[in-house]
Order: sequence, then C-alpha cells, then structure tokens
Amino acid sequence: MIKTRIAAIIIQNNKILLLKGRGYEELWTPGGKIEENETDEDCLRRELHEEINVKLKGFKFFKSYTAKSPYHDWNTHQRAYIASIEGEIQPRAEIEDYVWYTKDDLINKKYPMIPINEVIINDLIEQGIF
Repeated sequence: MIKTRIAAIIIQNNKILLLKGRGYEELWTPGGKIEENETDEDCLRRELHEEINVKLKGFKFFKSYTAKSPYHDWNTHQRAYIASIEGEIQPRAEIEDYVWYTKDDLINKKYPMIPINEVIINDLIEQGIF
C-alpha cells in the first residue's frame, strides 16, 4: 500500500520550518495525506491551516520521494513543494511545537527528524536552495 503525502518546504532567513507532532519525537515538514478529490494545492492550504494556522501564499513543485513510513507498515509517496506563507505560526490540534532548523542543526543532528526529511533537506542544500 502507498499513501500520498504533500509536504510544504518553508524556508525563511536560511532556516527551514519543521513541526513536532503531539506524542512524537521526530520533526517533519508541514503537510499531510492528500484526501480524495483534493488537489495538491488544496491539501497544502488545508494542512497549513489545520497544523499551524497560516495561509498559503505561493508554492512551486520541488521533487517527489517514495519512502517507508516511519510509523506505519506502508510506503509513502511524498510530493514536496517550496511554499511561502502568510500569518503568524500558531501550532494547532496535533502539532505540539515547531522549530526553524538551520544547516548547522542538520550537521549536528540537533533535533531528531523523520528520515525522508533528511533526504529532502540534503537535496535542498545540493541544489543551493537551502
């Protein structure tokens, strides 16, 4: 079984936004599973509102990934978008906290993160985006 997830890559001031879900140790990018009949844009808008109470300002496709889910017995297909937001970040519902992650944080493994995010961030660095 493969589940599709849409990820928002939000970079501001050379830092990338990562979220910590309630009951989880690892950090991940904002986003979530795409719902039936939902476009990627619809999913980005919904997830950003549900998770951190912000509006999607703009987005551009970055890359697709497939990986084993760290929490379930299935693979996830993840489409990552570089996104810009407007509004003040306010963690909601299933989100406990957020961090603005730097390249040094990645090198020093300051925070645990789900494996696919390490791949995404390394791709962003290799392409000079982060």
